[in-house]
Amino acid sequence: MSVLGHRVSAKAIAAMTVLMLVVALLPALSATPTREVTLVARGMAFYLEDDLKTANPTIDVKAGERVRIVIRNEERGLTHDFAFPSARALSKQLTWNQTGQVKFKAPKTPGSYEYFCQPHRLMMKGIIQVY
Repeated sequence: MSVLGHRVSAKAIAAMTVLMLVVALLPALSATPTREVTLVARGMAFYLEDDLKTANPTIDVKAGERVRIVIRNEERGLTHDFAFPSARALSKQLTWNQTGQVKFKAPKTPGSYEYFCQPHRLMMKGIIQVY
């Protein structure tokens, strides 16, 4: 095979193609996966999807971890959102039976950080514990 007037073997072209593919995919392969947490808004509180008894749960994350919070509003007549100011994360306002999300990178400094529903901040708030 000829490339720019030089003879190049098929093996060299195949090797170069594989190398370019690996370099192109490297950022996606090396990125930390996003952890997903689903919260349900009901009874003026947040609940984990798999624990509907613990109101406004503490959510544990690793420092710098990528997180996706999915919020589902199951409360008729009330609008809710999810705010996590420490990561500048804010969902859209959700009416009954709507689902929204926020994606953020957890703070790099371990500690306790507040999350809340802006319209109902006094009742609907919890902690994201970064360790």
